[in-house]
Amino acid sequence: VKLLYEAEGMKVTVEMKSGEIFRGMLINAEDTMNMTISDVVRTARNGQVSKLPTVYLRGSGVRFISLPELLKNAPVFKKVKNMKRKAEMASAAGGGGVKRKRD
Repeated sequence: VKLLYEAEGMKVTVEMKSGEIFRGMLINAEDTMNMTISDVVRTARNGQVSKLPTVYLRGSGVRFISLPELLKNAPVFKKVKNMKRKAEMASAAGGGGVKRKRD
């Protein structure tokens, strides 16, 4: 969800569970993945294309969201990389295991 906030102001493509596809500028995103998109091109299941000025999509109906490539360098991913690196260093240093005395 944090990555969705980073995409505000960028072009996104959203596929709904109903099969409809919406492509437009992400104006606002919520924790529930509800979102407002403007300058929308809607593609219906039958392939019919229509243009809409603004659409509000309910997050529970979203199948997936295609975000811009630019976001692969988002701060959210840097935090995840740092957390992963710290975990790998801790396990390499032998931390985290329970050591028992052998008889």
